[in-house]
Amino acid sequence: MPATATATARRNRARPAKATTRPQEAAAARDGCTELSAWTSVRQERWEGELPVQGRLPDWLSGTYLRSGPGLWDADGGGGAFHYLFDGYATLVRVSFRQGRATGAHRLIESDAYVSAVESGGPVLLEFSQCPKPGNMLDRVSNAVGILSGAALTDNPNAGVLPLGDGRVLCLTESTKSSVLVDPETLATVGKFRYADGLGGMMMMIQSGHPIVTESELLKVLPDLARPGHLVVRMAAGSDKREVIGRVDCRGGPTPGWMHSFAVTENYVVVPEMPLRYSASRLLKGEPAPYYAFEWLPASGSYMHVMCRSTGKTVASVEVPPFMAIHYINAYEERGEDDGPAAAVIVDCCEHYGDPAIIETLALHRLRSFRDQDVLPDARYHTMYMHMVVALWQPMHQLLLSSRVTVS
Repeated sequence: MPATATATARRNRARPAKATTRPQEAAAARDGCTELSAWTSVRQERWEGELPVQGRLPDWLSGTYLRSGPGLWDADGGGGAFHYLFDGYATLVRVSFRQGRATGAHRLIESDAYVSAVESGGPVLLEFSQCPKPGNMLDRVSNAVGILSGAALTDNPNAGVLPLGDGRVLCLTESTKSSVLVDPETLATVGKFRYADGLGGMMMMIQSGHPIVTESELLKVLPDLARPGHLVVRMAAGSDKREVIGRVDCRGGPTPGWMHSFAVTENYVVVPEMPLRYSASRLLKGEPAPYYAFEWLPASGSYMHVMCRSTGKTVASVEVPPFMAIHYINAYEERGEDDGPAAAVIVDCCEHYGDPAIIETLALHRLRSFRDQDVLPDARYHTMYMHMVVALWQPMHQLLLSSRVTVS
């Protein structure tokens, strides 16, 4: 910790703040981690201080960057409560630049999932890879009802930070109930964000982990587990109400594909449907499975759906080679002759060799096995860059190009 840093206690009195001790650092090292590793828990629940700068920051660089992500994998400090990267309780991080200086801060987000885990000594809600074990048949029934209603799902907002356009800042993950407001200055948890609409409910309690923010609105996709498909919605800047743009029905599989992120162009929303699909039975049972709440069904097909942002109409739906993409990094339109309407939509994504091995790779014991390394050296884990061109012209929509390039 830099000499100018300060650590303070959090508001929740369930557990006092504590700094990392030498024995804890040694324990982390025994787990295959070092103080330079990204896979160790953040022990200080709140920290703020000046950051050392190598070189010189330009005078014009002024502003604040906010980010959330997994920061604590054991709520009781004893280690080993969680075993998967995405399970970690959310930590909000702020880096500010002003007059050639950089200051940093982080603070654990006080979600219900985190607070209840601290109080009970372990996870209480359903996380990405872990579900509390039911003790008897009544517990199983209660757990199933809670999952169907969304009440048993985590509200741990460790996926993204979004400005709402009116000064409010929202953190969230893939459960709708995970929408949590935070103070961008103090990083304090303000409270739950309540949507002022009737969307959601039974079997539609999931959302894309990375919505798209434009100057005028926020776009997100809601997977529908009851009627397999995806609802594309928008929320105007400063509003609390989501409005439906349109719906895309699934072309393959019994359930929608995993929807961590998606792509948007000036006029279109690109909704991916990949063969890593939500498994209703695995969600309800809460039992260990190779891909957690998902199942890999390559025979169900892979598709790209293109929806018009203004009309909500699906203008193209094409089958593509089997793919496994968590993040989409770019999308744009290719104009026709004489700068006419868009003739094609181009989508770029981080793709993982057309199989779900990346899901297993992100288990903490695998990540921690790379002692003293902050990158994954094994070529099998490298991400590929996938470039797809989807034609929009009638009467035939087709995939004009699909290319993969290994990124080392």
